[in-house]
Amino acid sequence: MTPKKRRRSCFVVLLLIVLTLATSSGFSDDAPPKTFFLPKGATAAFYILGRLSNKELIAAPRSEFVYVALLQRPGLERRYRLEALEGLAKLRNTDSLIELIRGLAELDKKGDEVNSVLRDLSNLLLKSSQQELTAKRIGLEKLAVESRLSMIRQIGYAAMVTADGTNGPAWKVAESNPGQVADLLRSIELIPRPMLRAEFYPRIEPLVHSADSGETQRAAIGAIVSIPGHEEETFATLASLVKAGTERTTAAASLQRIPRKAWRKEEAEPLIVSLMTYLKSVPVERRTEAEVVSTFQLANDLATMLSPDKARLYGKELRVLGVSVFVVRTIPEQMLYDRSLVVVEAGKPVEIILINEDSMPHNLVVVRPAAWEEVGQAAEKMSPEPDEQGRLYIPHTPQVLFATRLVEPGQQVKLSFIAPTQAGDYPYVCTFPGHWRRMVGTLAVVKDVEAYLADRNNLPKPALTEWKMEDLAPELGKVGPGRNLARGRELFTQLACAGCHKFGKEGVNYGPDLTDVLKRYQGNRAEVLRQIIEPSLVISNRYRSYQMELRDGETVTGMIMKEDTQNITLQTGPLDALVQVVSRSEIKSQKPQVSSPMPIGLLNTLSKEEIFDLMVWLELGSNAIVHEHQR
Repeated sequence: MTPKKRRRSCFVVLLLIVLTLATSSGFSDDAPPKTFFLPKGATAAFYILGRLSNKELIAAPRSEFVYVALLQRPGLERRYRLEALEGLAKLRNTDSLIELIRGLAELDKKGDEVNSVLRDLSNLLLKSSQQELTAKRIGLEKLAVESRLSMIRQIGYAAMVTADGTNGPAWKVAESNPGQVADLLRSIELIPRPMLRAEFYPRIEPLVHSADSGETQRAAIGAIVSIPGHEEETFATLASLVKAGTERTTAAASLQRIPRKAWRKEEAEPLIVSLMTYLKSVPVERRTEAEVVSTFQLANDLATMLSPDKARLYGKELRVLGVSVFVVRTIPEQMLYDRSLVVVEAGKPVEIILINEDSMPHNLVVVRPAAWEEVGQAAEKMSPEPDEQGRLYIPHTPQVLFATRLVEPGQQVKLSFIAPTQAGDYPYVCTFPGHWRRMVGTLAVVKDVEAYLADRNNLPKPALTEWKMEDLAPELGKVGPGRNLARGRELFTQLACAGCHKFGKEGVNYGPDLTDVLKRYQGNRAEVLRQIIEPSLVISNRYRSYQMELRDGETVTGMIMKEDTQNITLQTGPLDALVQVVSRSEIKSQKPQVSSPMPIGLLNTLSKEEIFDLMVWLELGSNAIVHEHQR
């Protein structure tokens, strides 16, 4: 055996020994390893770490190699990225920002599979202050100019503009490097300060009409909708491109990102006619492609601006052409989708675009009829590890039909699929832990969409009552034994109360504990009911949210959990993953919020009798829970 082969054989033996030790040490999904050994060489160490699950990696004893793995591993919560940066800075005697820039440079050696990690790290980098970024200006320019991955070049340019406080120097650098003007244009949406984005408009607007390359023009069309203050003129500009057939699909996609209030009603029908002429020319087998679907989406959205008769006419013709496209948005601070019903034709292509306008992550998962509760409960038991498609909290069960990844605040995702051939009501639900009880809609799969909608329009609309105290207080004597305790418990679940409150051993410790809520109010049912109907009337200091404006232009809102002379720890949502530490030096202003995080109108979909059943569950249910556990 040659010396080279002997060395290779020894290395393989070493790896086998280490893997054996790791396996025998209890590496499993149920328990962290009791012992851990890493080789001193980087290659062997990263090979071992690469074989660990996310849960095992999180449990591993900290070392330089482990910190690097935590920084680069997809699917981890942001707190582990922050821990890794702080740990590396301490070990290497640097600072977190240096390690963040170095980490991005290391990720550039990998492929596009690290894009989710890059999104996390870009948020961390661009939340740094202008002064901090200015001190690292050379490293940022190196990222922008020399990186192999386009996304890292975009991050570098966005950080350069933020550091400079203007776009001139970055524009000059991009122009001197072939093809990089497009990278700079695509970086604009990453820039956190609106005023810096607005400064780009005179440079971008001419490129929308004409540029040296198609790539630069497409980048300009995509970037111009990130510029604040020009929404109406941008709509007119992009509409003219669509009608002229100039980069039509790119312009159509950008038009959808302009706020609806800036859409010109007189442009709606001419645009639909232009889009439908194009769609008819597209071969049927291509009508599910992303860029074609985007034009279907725009045509459907524009149709809603027309008279009811014209809207039905164009809607039917679009369905005949191919894909049905629907936009579902999240409602800020209410943990709800803005659309509770989506009607599709059985066996036809469908696209759902989920736009997350909330401050928490959400997804959209289509499940088999009546399976939403089963899937939601299964998701709550899952650890935060991505599946083979990089999605979190998606149970591996045949009950799940189609699902998006988790969408961060301000982001969107498209879900394309062929509707089931079996007609029925297929729930769609957010499976982020705690959300499934409230974030539920229905995908109605039908044979004839027009007939279904016509029948539905003839049905009585669901009762919706804006309940006030004077409507209910006189009859609070109905609360007590003899009412429907089971229905009260069901309503407690349906309203997602356990998503924010503890009740017995169930729920989340985010809002006040409801286990003995009547005792705390000395048996005063009216006061308990008032807190539900008017959640912002009285907010204790412990549960008051504060909005903090940071010096980089960002804002963060949450309850103060802990504070000291240097940092404030905020709970921005009901899960541990939504705890955020903010340095006092980063805070420009801080003000208490007058509204409660609890959504208003929580009882508006209930009848009076259902409200009293819910009240009796709050009053007597904790004892029922105790008895159930004892049984």
